Amino acid sequence: MKQFFISASGLDARGVGPRIMLATTPVLAAAIFFEIKSAPFTEIVPGESVEATVIGWIWLIAGIAAFVATMSRFISNFPKGELITTGMYACSRNPIYSCWIIFILPGTGMIFNNWIFFAAALVMGITTTFLVREEEVQLLKFFGQKYYEYKSRVGLFFSFPLITKQESTL
Repeated sequence: MKQFFISASGLDARGVGPRIMLATTPVLAAAIFFEIKSAPFTEIVPGESVEATVIGWIWLIAGIAAFVATMSRFISNFPKGELITTGMYACSRNPIYSCWIIFILPGTGMIFNNWIFFAAALVMGITTTFLVREEEVQLLKFFGQKYYEYKSRVGLFFSFPLITKQESTL
């Protein structure tokens, strides 16, 4: 089974993901627990907001669609041992985590009017920022200049692929 996670270049698909999830799980569990208990202190706005719920559903659906597209590209390309730089990978060096941090967890928080889902996204973002450095050392080792160039033009969580570095500094 372990061979399933190893690419042709020797990289492990699991990377730092399990440790990111380990750090995020307690906050996410708290969000779910307090949602089930209907704790009023978790509300972002008092009462129900139809607008926030609708925006939350749109945000969540966009996040799930981006996540599925990202996973599809990852599953079909990672085993080949090639650097993936197209699709969502043109917008983020870590689109699997980004989908959760930017879309799925905040969208869920808006749907349930529960700020703890936003806290889970924050914890996941901070943890990812620190732990993903380990993956990037390996990627630089395996892909060298190609990864360095990719890293210089694509953000950790999100960037606009149509804006070059020079344009973004104006």
